[in-house]
Amino acid sequence: MRTSILSLLLSMALLSCGQSEARIDFGQAECAHCRMNVVDKQFGAALITLKGRQYVFDDISCMVKHVQAGTIAEGQVAAWYVCDHSAPGTLIDATTAFYLHGPSFRSPMRGDVAAFASEEKRGRAQVKDKDEAMDWRRVREFLKD
Repeated sequence: MRTSILSLLLSMALLSCGQSEARIDFGQAECAHCRMNVVDKQFGAALITLKGRQYVFDDISCMVKHVQAGTIAEGQVAAWYVCDHSAPGTLIDATTAFYLHGPSFRSPMRGDVAAFASEEKRGRAQVKDKDEAMDWRRVREFLKD
C-alpha cells in the first residue's frame, strides 16, 4: 500500500514537470502582449516556456513582438503554436506551419498573417498575386517592429 501511494505521488510529480499541450480558452483568455480578450479562433497563438508556463496571444504578431521585445527570452521558448486558419481553434506548430499575408486576412491586431497546417490548405486559401506565402522565418522578419 505504501509503495503504491509513493508510486502514485512520484508519477504525478513527473507529469506536472513535463510540458503540457498548448490550449487557448477563447473568450476567457487575455493576450499576454496587448491585453485584449482572445476571441478569434483563426488568429490566436500561444507559446510554452521551458519551465512549462503558457502565454496566449490574440494575433501571431502579438506573439512575435512579445518575444522580440524581450518580455520572454527567445531561448526560454520551448514551443510556438498558432491557430490553423482553415480549422479555427486548432493549434499547430508555428515553426512548421505554412503562412499567408495579404488583404484577405484581417487579424485582430492587424498582423494580417494566417497560418495553415499544410501547403495544400494554404494554396486553397491564397488569392493569386495578392497574398504572400511565407515560412516561420519570413513571418518573424515581416512582423519585426
